[in-house]
Amino acid sequence: MTGLLAVAHGTLLQGWGAVAAAVDPSPSPSSIEIPPEDQTSPGLLGFLVTFAAAAAVILLGFSMVRHLRVVDRNARRLREAEEGTSAGAAGTSAGAAGTSAATPSGTASPSARADDDPDATGAPGATPPRGPA
Repeated sequence: MTGLLAVAHGTLLQGWGAVAAAVDPSPSPSSIEIPPEDQTSPGLLGFLVTFAAAAAVILLGFSMVRHLRVVDRNARRLREAEEGTSAGAAGTSAGAAGTSAATPSGTASPSARADDDPDATGAPGATPPRGPA
């Protein structure tokens, strides 16, 4: 079966080669005119489309970075909350004191900011609403 397939394939290739050799190119290569350079450039429209695509990619990049920062911040808050509940579940007084927002020196830790208040935003890790309330 493989030999028959190879013979048929070879016959087809020879037939197409004969057809391609018999066909003359239409138009002949000598009659091709090269257009002037100002007609072959993309022009103003091509520049504007390329500029708009580049601007869109840049804006999407900034948006992606902003959203990734929000996701990272929410994951960090969730991790801190889980660590706080695991320390509180141990039942030690040191674990309960470790969940407070103040450090031993009495200053607030960097993770305890005003926007971390779950009552102000509705849920822990939620992004606060923008604009006038």
